[in-house]
Amino acid sequence: MTTKLSLSDIEYWQKQWPKDEATETAFEMILTEDGDIETAFNELFKAKNGTIQYGNKSLWEVTLNVLRKEICNKNDSLKSEIKNLRKNPKETAIITGIIVSIIDKCQLPLDTGLATMIVLWILKVGIDIFCDYTENDQ
Repeated sequence: MTTKLSLSDIEYWQKQWPKDEATETAFEMILTEDGDIETAFNELFKAKNGTIQYGNKSLWEVTLNVLRKEICNKNDSLKSEIKNLRKNPKETAIITGIIVSIIDKCQLPLDTGLATMIVLWILKVGIDIFCDYTENDQ
């Protein structure tokens, strides 16, 4: 599933997001990739960490599968935070908490920029669709 953010989505979330260099780089990369979050994620990861092979799956797929296990099966509080952010998008403390949780839970070297892309993708598709969609990838 390729999920793109429209220019208005990007501008909206960029205004809500906590400002730091890593997240600004993430938004710039998403804009460069015409809103394609998956491509932007892979390109930013490659720029920061070099190319890493994960068999037949892309880094994006591996990352989403790891997070699905953490968010959808075990961590109802993180799932609730994500739902709460959709209701209260201007709450930067919620955004920061979700990003920190995702970095902590993921077993890959992520920074706030890469985690930002994941959160934006989950917000775009919705947490319940994320859980169901990535479960079918297993």
